[in-house]
Amino acid sequence: MGGPVGGPDRAQGAPAGPEAPAEPDPGPGHAPDPDDPHAEADTEFEYAWDSRQDLYRHSPAIVLGRAAQLGGSLVGGDQHGVSGGQVTGDVILGGSKVEYHLGGDGEERSGEIPVAEVETLAGHFVFPPHAEDAASADPASHADATCGEWEPGSPFDLALTRLRLRRVTVLSGPATTGRQAAALMLLRAVGSTGYRALDPALSPGRLAGELRERCGHLVADFPTTAERPLREHHLRALSERLHTLDGHLVIVVGPHPVVHGDDGHVPWRPPEPAALIRGHLRHKDLAGHHADDLLALPEVRSVLGHRRPVAELARFADRIADHARGALSLAELAGFGHYAAEQQVREWFDSTEHSLHDKAFLIALATFDEAPYPLTAELSDVLFGFLQHIENPGEPTRIPVFGTSSAQRVEHARADRYQEAEETEWGPVLQTKVQFRDPLTAITLLREVWTGHPSARPALVAWLRRLADDPRPVVRTRAASTAAVLARTDLPSTMALLIRPWAVERRLRARLAAANALALAHHLGAPHVPRILRGWCTTPDHRLRRAAVRTYALIGDAFPREAVEALLEAARALDGRSAQARRSWPDELDELAQSAATLLLAAGQDAGACAAGAAAAELWPALVPLTRGGTARDLVLRTVVHACGPTDGADGTGRPLLLDLFARAEAAAGTPGGLLRQSLAALWRSVLNDPVCSGSGLEAMRRWVRAAGRDPDAERALAELLPLLAVSVEDAKRLTYLLENLRDGAGPEPLAVALRLRGTLFPPTAPAPCPVP
Repeated sequence: MGGPVGGPDRAQGAPAGPEAPAEPDPGPGHAPDPDDPHAEADTEFEYAWDSRQDLYRHSPAIVLGRAAQLGGSLVGGDQHGVSGGQVTGDVILGGSKVEYHLGGDGEERSGEIPVAEVETLAGHFVFPPHAEDAASADPASHADATCGEWEPGSPFDLALTRLRLRRVTVLSGPATTGRQAAALMLLRAVGSTGYRALDPALSPGRLAGELRERCGHLVADFPTTAERPLREHHLRALSERLHTLDGHLVIVVGPHPVVHGDDGHVPWRPPEPAALIRGHLRHKDLAGHHADDLLALPEVRSVLGHRRPVAELARFADRIADHARGALSLAELAGFGHYAAEQQVREWFDSTEHSLHDKAFLIALATFDEAPYPLTAELSDVLFGFLQHIENPGEPTRIPVFGTSSAQRVEHARADRYQEAEETEWGPVLQTKVQFRDPLTAITLLREVWTGHPSARPALVAWLRRLADDPRPVVRTRAASTAAVLARTDLPSTMALLIRPWAVERRLRARLAAANALALAHHLGAPHVPRILRGWCTTPDHRLRRAAVRTYALIGDAFPREAVEALLEAARALDGRSAQARRSWPDELDELAQSAATLLLAAGQDAGACAAGAAAAELWPALVPLTRGGTARDLVLRTVVHACGPTDGADGTGRPLLLDLFARAEAAAGTPGGLLRQSLAALWRSVLNDPVCSGSGLEAMRRWVRAAGRDPDAERALAELLPLLAVSVEDAKRLTYLLENLRDGAGPEPLAVALRLRGTLFPPTAPAPCPVP
């Protein structure tokens, strides 16, 4: 993040916020236009990096990832229209939640799993049967399959084959399916004699450093998202390391992981509930009763008729055993299953048995899939009011206060309720969420409403416009994601009715909704989004320019060269505008720099080790010649300052992303990584020698040094960067003064890390300049 660059406050070295490189005096251009009665709405502000984080945090999983791209009535190659045939296939998409974790390098990041615990688990573990669609699986997966207690072609067999071949496998599935127990059984099946649990907060690139010799390793609940995917080179590096150590690793991820590479992940499918119960009963005292007779009891069958978490089934097996021994009555046994019988819905929108209120809930659930249930129910009532006004314009809206129960509404929608932590500005909060069982339902339903029931469009448009102005970020983002689905389905109408009206509004929230909608529409494969942005970026209408500039921050890393060139073109166009036109958007150059910094950082996170051809290794060096003068120089220097702020931790904690990019780049001269390092150093020198940006640059460097005090790897990177910045005596004096006078607020002594870094500015034989008094 970062505010406008330059100004007298930053020249004095005043500290900025935790992620803001600089927020100096913005100058007189910030004064509201007295001729614009709504000018105050333009004073709202949100950093471009924050907008990007919110977009990925609150968007539904179906909208992100290549598998979500639609073609005609197809999603990922499978028919999905309500009136278009049968839904087939299995589309696994990326998650929507972004988590960053960072801890000190001295912290213990693994722990031993007792062998006795694994052996106890093996006593009642039940292997799943052969999958019905195993014939379509990779034939090579059966090469070395061990028949043992598991069936060839079963999920366990597929995962075990990969584990034997690669030494690492990724097991995916919901948390309630016993996936962690399956991971331990996989490690046991390959002959592991010791087990260790690794910290899931480790980034993919840091897992290899925690591996032990001749040990089975488990990473449970490893988060993978569109912003933090598990890439092919991560898995290859782990495989190479594990072969060297004669070890194995199972990475357990969620049901919709973002895993790149040919092997991908093995979806874990647990056995049927009856098989799981039978497996738990085989070692219990049943007082002479046979397990099959107990499973045939109506009270037991009623419970097993619903999908249950594996842990619940284990507890239910204990109750069955208690009943067999006479310690529990049939009535008490039946009380374990408290869910109502499942009701099937044949055709939601054509059915006369479902009220308009029910159908409004279905549309709201499609918009807020994987969101908290109370939020979905609340906003479905708002949509019901708009729909009722169309059906009965002369009647007031009547919302049933105590109508159908929440459990019945969710069951009618063929959805599931589950508890999950929702990220808020105050931290994670446990929420009851709702999700369609079929991941294609939400997107199919929205398309059908928009194209199959055009009479509902006025109500849907009014509802989405209201959502876009909601103070809650998740609500605004879901309005944009819904518009993105509609844009992929019908771009002209959605642009005319939703996205362009949002873009030209004075309120920031509406413009962000337009930017988010275009960004997510591009993720879905909507046509012409780059063309729309290019046209808006140079239009005389400053509100359309604002929407385009912010959209480049959100998805510019998908076409980084085109995005950077468009932002440079927009910056050069500033010189040809009149003073009155400049006053309509006084901070345009700074917001252009924010977007450029955001997309460059995003491209850098995907650059790996900066191999040849990586976008970051080409784009940053291309900025160096632009620092010679003119508006392009101002844009580049502001971009560098803004890029210094974002980190890989929450609330400004962790390692700065730009410093991490420098650290990951190959240092050898003549390589793309070496050129990237030299270019970043050259851009830093330009910032520190610029009279406007030097104060902001020095403040950013102070934050980097403080971050290095908590991260030895960051300190090593700074130790390599600082000598590249001290090319003149004045440069060395400036950095020396900064390091010698950096305090942490706890005492008068300089920070120890700052003094260590000061020693890197001068070779041992060269005398250091005298401290500046």
